[in-house]
Amino acid sequence: MDITNKRNQKRVRVNLPVYIYDILNNKNYTGKVVDISMGGVSIVAEEELPVNTPVSLTFTFENIVYKRISADIVREVKKKKEKYFGSAFFDLSPQAKRQLEDAIKKVHSKKIKGLQKETIYNIYS
Repeated sequence: MDITNKRNQKRVRVNLPVYIYDILNNKNYTGKVVDISMGGVSIVAEEELPVNTPVSLTFTFENIVYKRISADIVREVKKKKEKYFGSAFFDLSPQAKRQLEDAIKKVHSKKIKGLQKETIYNIYS
């Protein structure tokens, strides 16, 4: 089994409301996106979303609304009372890909700069 890290894209921590449409069961849920990359998002939700469930996701990231983004649930991890679901995007439009990539780079850059400033401040205080 290959144990290399398949998450080779920049990933940023976020806290975004998400609307989830379970395509197979014709159900709507709400949850929270806790991290995002070009490949997909990690979601916290109370409902069951079995692996391989096709979903449609709607969320706002960096003032851009991503509507009905097609994704598959690819993993589930339970931590205490919360359920974390990993999703993988597919069929992102070229425009959505560009917008998402730009937003991730922007947020990632801000977090790196903020960390550097905080680290430098802590060293010299």
